[in-house]
Amino acid sequence: MIVRMKKIMVLVQSKDVASTLNALGRAGVLHIEHQEVPQSENLTALKERYESLSRAIAMLPEAENQRDVPEAGDIAREILNLLDEKEIVLEGLKKVKRYIDIWAEWGDFDPGLIDDLEGRGILVRLCKITKKEAKNVPEDVILEQLFKKGTILYCAVISREKISFPFETLALPEKGLGEMIADQNAQERRIKEIDTRLAGIAQYKNSLSSHRRRLESLMEFNKAVAGKGVFQSVSYLKGYSPVYNVDLLERLAEKEKWGIVIEDPDENDNVPSLIKNPRWVEIIRPMFGMIKIIPGYREVDISFWFLLFFSVFFGMLVGDAGYGVVFFFANLFCHIKFRNKLESRAIFFLMYVLSVCAIAWGALTGTFFGQAWLPQRMEPLLPFLRENRNIQALCFFIGASHLSIAHVWRFIRKMPSIKAFSEAGWVCVLWTAYFLARSLILGDAFPEEAKGLFITGTALIILFTNPTKNIFKTVGSGIGDFLLRIVNSFTDLVSYIRLFAVGAATVAVADAFNQMASGIGGGNLLAGFLTAFVLLFGHTLNILLGAMAVLVHGVRLNVLEFSSHLNMEWSGTEYSPFRGKGD
Repeated sequence: MIVRMKKIMVLVQSKDVASTLNALGRAGVLHIEHQEVPQSENLTALKERYESLSRAIAMLPEAENQRDVPEAGDIAREILNLLDEKEIVLEGLKKVKRYIDIWAEWGDFDPGLIDDLEGRGILVRLCKITKKEAKNVPEDVILEQLFKKGTILYCAVISREKISFPFETLALPEKGLGEMIADQNAQERRIKEIDTRLAGIAQYKNSLSSHRRRLESLMEFNKAVAGKGVFQSVSYLKGYSPVYNVDLLERLAEKEKWGIVIEDPDENDNVPSLIKNPRWVEIIRPMFGMIKIIPGYREVDISFWFLLFFSVFFGMLVGDAGYGVVFFFANLFCHIKFRNKLESRAIFFLMYVLSVCAIAWGALTGTFFGQAWLPQRMEPLLPFLRENRNIQALCFFIGASHLSIAHVWRFIRKMPSIKAFSEAGWVCVLWTAYFLARSLILGDAFPEEAKGLFITGTALIILFTNPTKNIFKTVGSGIGDFLLRIVNSFTDLVSYIRLFAVGAATVAVADAFNQMASGIGGGNLLAGFLTAFVLLFGHTLNILLGAMAVLVHGVRLNVLEFSSHLNMEWSGTEYSPFRGKGD
């Protein structure tokens, strides 16, 4: 659920702003809202240091033996200088390798000697020509063949004056081949030296990360100082705090001698959202973080319903018990290996739930790395789910149920206003759409009861969407809303058919690769290797496609279809209590 917030204003003398912020930072109970755009020379300098340090840390390799950094600023500058130098050296190395490739076939010679000859009035040019082109050399030019490769003659053309030749001549390099190779070796040695030094500096990576966190804290502190409100000699800090922290804030204000104003947020306030749920529901939090969405303060928290239906969608979209087993044990491996490197382990528990859902759906439909290869005695737990028509009907039922939950929720939120009955009307319309989808797509008869359901829903929508004393205005507004949303309601429900389509595609791809592998056979070692490769490649590809489908379709049905029927805009700002330090 979204925790209720209080709007807080802390008033202090301007000279006490720094100490006040330090006290608030230690308490960590106030989300500060800047009253001015935070700008200052100190803040600009901190941002530059932070960005430089972040870039330096990102380029360091991992190292086991960590040590405290002697001077973070100096080390960061050294890293960046080394990286800049490495980039220049790499560019030079590419250039010299390109020249070596061009001139290696000519052998080693000193271009300076050719330049000296030019100073004495003898012009020497190098060229690669054919025998036919050699016949077109002017009479007063000496053509000296150096060597031949195939039909190409490698020649030196010598003249007293600059002459335009009927073929292309090569521009001489600045250095001979020997010098180029020496430069290449020197540049490669320098790159190794830089990499060795960076590997040595990597022992300070954790310490540099700690310093970056201190810089981040300083930046937050300086933003709060620069963003404070000022009225004559009094400064004020405005923010929001969960209701359960208000008593702590009052005691802190009494101890520090602050003035404090506590009130409920206004409609126009940009109140941050703090979501608190039972631990078993909190496992869905990483998914919200991944897609970077958060409900607005005055919206609703759909964590429970997201977790419930996303788990069902995952099972249907992956649709294979074998793939579920792969997900489960891959997640188990990551859980064991990285459990101490992550602040939250919720993602691991979420993956366990999702893996079990895929295994369960695979068991219900009799799917284990495909269906066709399984012996007939291994029947699915629910044989009727092997029929496409039955799964399509189930998809429509899930869609109608999912979207109805959204409108029932809105009905409860609107009560006791009579506008709530318009949401009951949309529930009726959704279930009418369910019967219509079955009729149009599956060929079922459209029941007579559905007609009454549609009439009832339409009447409720028209009469209670925007009820006023003027019946004509009420009906006109209701008809307008009905016409705008009726088509979307039907298409939203039908879009749940994607659960069937993607799941069926997953099974079809698995069966196709199984068939390809069985066609190769295993009569010899090579055939066995090819069979194993096809199976490994095919099922790995299918697992990756299934994971992508979950991210695209499973998330969409919750974040778009379901949320749009809840009228959610995901306009929230995450609650982030001030924790900056000025020292």
